[in-house]
Amino acid sequence: MKRETVKAIFTNLLFVIGVILVIVGASRGILTVVRLVVFDSYPLDYYAETRCTLLPARPDGGEVMPIIDGNCEESLEHERKIKLTDDIVNSVTMLLSGLALTLSFKRFIFSKKKE
Repeated sequence: MKRETVKAIFTNLLFVIGVILVIVGASRGILTVVRLVVFDSYPLDYYAETRCTLLPARPDGGEVMPIIDGNCEESLEHERKIKLTDDIVNSVTMLLSGLALTLSFKRFIFSKKKE
């Protein structure tokens, strides 16, 4: 292969990776914003949401009422903040790295070729 062909393949590949990162980063950012707007508290997976509800042993034929542990609720809120921070950091990182790749290799792909 010629050197120009390898250079063209490499720059086109990095440009496409940049575009994909921009799309994924933007969609994850939109998802994070929607979760913040729609829900009262940032959602976690199903297990984490329900793990603080403990079912006590059933008394003599009485109804079982769930007990909510206060320390567990505090740790759940801490996990919500961590998940929110992770989602924001991941989406912004993908978006910025995709923009950097796209803009830096755009000039190689779309520049007029001197002959």
